[in-house]
Amino acid sequence: MTNNMATGPDADFNYALQLLRHSQSEGEIQAHTEIQTGMALHADPALRPSGQWRSPAGRLLELDVTVAGAGGWFGLHMPLGNIDLSQAGIIGIACRGTSPSIEAIRVCIRSGVVEGGFDDCFFPKRILTHPDSSSHLDAIQINQQLELPPVSPWRELILFLPLHSFRLDLHDLRLFIV
Repeated sequence: MTNNMATGPDADFNYALQLLRHSQSEGEIQAHTEIQTGMALHADPALRPSGQWRSPAGRLLELDVTVAGAGGWFGLHMPLGNIDLSQAGIIGIACRGTSPSIEAIRVCIRSGVVEGGFDDCFFPKRILTHPDSSSHLDAIQINQQLELPPVSPWRELILFLPLHSFRLDLHDLRLFIV
């Protein structure tokens, strides 16, 4: 049994990741691959991605991806709901991961806009993974970002993944809002 005792605007997101860490699930990778409700891999179909994803006990996500084509985007999309940032000063991420080769992963918060469409607000640093397990911490000062409205009808956290074949193990990922 996994308890949801956390409070605050980041609680639902971190709880969803906690459920994934305990799910021991796996599946095949395609251009659109649902990992769990609302969380999915979205790839440019021109990439022709294939491979396996796993969420072994105690780890968030392991991706073993083969790319057979050339394309423009590949992301792990994780819903944040309509988190209200109007009373917050900073939103950030903390993660730990590894990969056999050096990989750089851009991270953004995508916010829906009332008129339709969305705005992307990228974190300043890229997550760098390599053969040794490493930790990453990054934060955005909310009031300094025009692309990050305080109120939005929906938001998601996106990890933009490599556009070539890769192996990536995300041991942990957390969101924090203060």
